[in-house]
Amino acid sequence: MSEGGTKTGDPGCLQPNHDSEKNDDDGSEKGGGGGGFHLKRQLGLWHGVSIVSGLVIGGGIYIAPRGVVQYAGSPGLALVLWGVGGLLSLLGALTYAEIGVVIPVAGEKYAYLEELYGPFVAFVYIWQYLFLIRAGGNTVKALMFGRYVLKPFFPDCDIPPTAILLVATTVTVFLTFINCLSVKISARGQTFMTTVSKATLAIISVSGIVWLLRGNTEYLENSFAGSTTDIGSFALAIHSTVYAYYGWTALNFLVEELKNPSRNLPLAIAISILLTTILYVFVNLSYLAVIGVDGVLTSEAVAISVTFRSLGPIAWIVPVLIAITASASFNAGVVCGSRIAFAGARRGHLPSILGHINVKFVTPITALILQGILAVCFVWTFEVYTMINNLVCGLLAFDALVVIAYIRYRIRNQERIANRLFKLPLAVPVAYSVLVVLLVGVPLVTRPMESVSGIALSCLTAIPYYVIVIMWFNKKKRTSVHRRLDELSVILQKLLYCVPEGVKSTKHRAEVNGR
Repeated sequence: MSEGGTKTGDPGCLQPNHDSEKNDDDGSEKGGGGGGFHLKRQLGLWHGVSIVSGLVIGGGIYIAPRGVVQYAGSPGLALVLWGVGGLLSLLGALTYAEIGVVIPVAGEKYAYLEELYGPFVAFVYIWQYLFLIRAGGNTVKALMFGRYVLKPFFPDCDIPPTAILLVATTVTVFLTFINCLSVKISARGQTFMTTVSKATLAIISVSGIVWLLRGNTEYLENSFAGSTTDIGSFALAIHSTVYAYYGWTALNFLVEELKNPSRNLPLAIAISILLTTILYVFVNLSYLAVIGVDGVLTSEAVAISVTFRSLGPIAWIVPVLIAITASASFNAGVVCGSRIAFAGARRGHLPSILGHINVKFVTPITALILQGILAVCFVWTFEVYTMINNLVCGLLAFDALVVIAYIRYRIRNQERIANRLFKLPLAVPVAYSVLVVLLVGVPLVTRPMESVSGIALSCLTAIPYYVIVIMWFNKKKRTSVHRRLDELSVILQKLLYCVPEGVKSTKHRAEVNGR
């Protein structure tokens, strides 16, 4: 880890980083060994809650219910598994909160993997996350925004596909631009959009409860009839809930920009997960109560089917609210995806230009633009829905690697973290690691074709790049190709008015402090 001065790949040498807690709010470092440009601590607790909630409450709750019901086999078991998914996410979120406080650097899981296993495993993760998971997730949310914002204009017919693509492209460019201007402006907008997201789920939940109070309980009679007894199906049902909940590690990406991370990081994650779990259980109760198992399995837009039946003439507002939900989730994804690109460039796994900071706005502008470009390309060329679901197993596998190594580190270095402001009972990370190993291992044995593709795709694409570019090209003696790349980097710095992190410039510092 560049800030900690530790030996990469050795858990025993991992040092808790206290420097980040000494930074003041204007971004200057008191213990960092000098000045220069660094990301500012300007996000408070509720900004953090908004970002995590916005990333979690996105397209997943409108996509995953079909998978949960399909594998669970009954409405009763499906609802129980949504609660189990929330509990699993809470255990994981609290575990990652502790890890984030001990290792407070941007990059989250990527930074942890590099410290605990070395650069190659970290690179495989960053490759999968940046170019597949995050870019694909942002694309799904942008397309979902386009579909729902246009639906009121096409109530009785299909929406023209080109119109959806154009709207998705527009919202991608707009939110990327806003994040380039200021992370604080983005966070303020995120607070509003996350409020709308929760209001949307509350409307769906209340409509379902009212439906039940009117005596419409036929779809919930014999709730556990038909429940699966296949352990592989049970695990895949939980995978679908993981897809809907995943995003609770989002705030760890922003730990260098969060005020008082020892307090605000665990609080923001815990509050977000608890609120999300309650909302998700009630929303799925509404789905199952209003249209039943068959309706959930056959509907192309579950939330719309439910509200059109339960809300009547005012149901048109739901597509608009869901579009805002998608934009909130997309915005949080842009923020977090850019930060992991920033961290990858900082450690030499991605081009150094991605680690540059805009002098005027003090944002990782090049990493943000990369996220925007990837999302626009995916919008027009790829269908990522199936791919993202298949990669859940890969995400859980990396979770297992991180938590198991952290447990080993914590047992060996108890005195080093004894005085931390946030420390969990050891049983919490142990329980989470055991559950994740089971969720990865069971489908690999019983349903390998449905669960192994994410890991295989990551390895098959990441290994050639790592060997050719990082291990060979970057270590060669400088050639004309290196010089051309340097010239391109200078052009981009001038065009985007950005500098490498940590550059010391009195003129630039005066400009930043004066704005």
